[in-house]
Amino acid sequence: MRHVHTAIALSVILLSSGLAFNAASAATSTSLSLDSLSGFPVTQGETLVFSGRLIKSTTLTGVANATVNIIQQISFNNNRVLVSTSTDADGSYSIPWVVDVEKVAPQTGGSFGTDPTQGREKRFQVQVFAQFDGDNEFARSVSNAQSFEVRLNQIKIFVEKKAMYFAFESFTIKIRTTDVDGNLVDPDKLTVLFDNAPVTFVRDSTGIHSFTISSLSPGSHSLKIVAEKKGHVTDEQLVTIEGMKRKTAVIINTDKKTYAQEETATITAELLDINTSSLVTGKPVTGSLTAPDLKVNTLTFVGGKATYKFTKFDATGTWSVSANFAGDSGYFSSSSSLSFTLEKGISGPVTPPRIEEKVSLGSIDLVDQQGSRLSSISVGQQVMIQARVASNFSVDEEIAYISQVKDANGITVALSWITGTISPGQSLELAVSWLPDKPGRYTAEVFVWKDLKTPEPLSFEVKRSTIIVS
Repeated sequence: MRHVHTAIALSVILLSSGLAFNAASAATSTSLSLDSLSGFPVTQGETLVFSGRLIKSTTLTGVANATVNIIQQISFNNNRVLVSTSTDADGSYSIPWVVDVEKVAPQTGGSFGTDPTQGREKRFQVQVFAQFDGDNEFARSVSNAQSFEVRLNQIKIFVEKKAMYFAFESFTIKIRTTDVDGNLVDPDKLTVLFDNAPVTFVRDSTGIHSFTISSLSPGSHSLKIVAEKKGHVTDEQLVTIEGMKRKTAVIINTDKKTYAQEETATITAELLDINTSSLVTGKPVTGSLTAPDLKVNTLTFVGGKATYKFTKFDATGTWSVSANFAGDSGYFSSSSSLSFTLEKGISGPVTPPRIEEKVSLGSIDLVDQQGSRLSSISVGQQVMIQARVASNFSVDEEIAYISQVKDANGITVALSWITGTISPGQSLELAVSWLPDKPGRYTAEVFVWKDLKTPEPLSFEVKRSTIIVS
């Protein structure tokens, strides 16, 4: 009994060993292929299809429902799976993969291309192979390696700005970002620095951003823009913006054209920004009076006004008054001069000699754009300040019709002009517009000069009219 028992045990051991051997040898060998990859380079966002077939090595029939991994080959124990799928009934597989440069590890290499995005530094090689890990029925297999090139796209920056800006100007700059084909795209990150300080910008639409400079200081400024986007080569633009000086003109007025000794002259000097046709305040203007005997008297302007009291010893004849603005970082210098007459002081009223005017200036009319008189004026209503100008010239002459509006404190709030040609004996109705923005009492003044650069009065009388704005 003991011997038989031992034989049975030995039979069991042999049977068990045979089962284990048969199970190990039952794993059928396989062969995995990866079809040739073509059509390169591929670009971020494009779709690349990996395909091939898993077959039994002995019968060459397909292995169905097997998991195939596409693996990037980097280094030993550092490979990464890009995408996976299952084989169909014939053992074939087809795996679409959207190219994502952040999902692959860049390798050196890549050919040189001909377009701006095809330099070696903007391309890299990716090497992949297909792998079946095997199971209880089929043995593990790996395909031959294939390689392809990934080309980075490029984001491009375009800055929309004017060719020239003036100091203290307010303006908006637009930034357009496109891909290499010119399609508008939004960057993942947009950095804008103005004079090395970040600025606040807004997204107007896809690929279009803008920011505003409220007041450009004089001088040279730097604008740096950096656009970054996944899968794209970063673009950087450095733009210089110049805050150009503004041109100016000094406008001088005297309260009279003829004075008598021991009278007081009131002289105004205003600084005009020629670029915007507006007055500049708070700038120092210096002036002087020059007598016929070349004696020079300094004028001090306070708030744009200066006074001078003539004495009985002052020389009679033609005097000149000059005013000068020295200029600064934001404004160019300018100067102007004006002539008037000083007569001997006479007790009792003095009737100045009649001086022939080169043009005759009629009274001021306040009309609308159709020429109808305005009986009342409201804030925001356009007013035409109109007067008739008649020529006393013997030939055609250039003239400048100038109108200024002052508030109740004597501060000029509007200064406008038009220029043109007037023929001998011709009479013109000329007008400039004014748009009041505040209610109050205003005074409109109209005068005629030869031109803006030569402030020679052609009509000696300044016409005035009171305007009530409600």
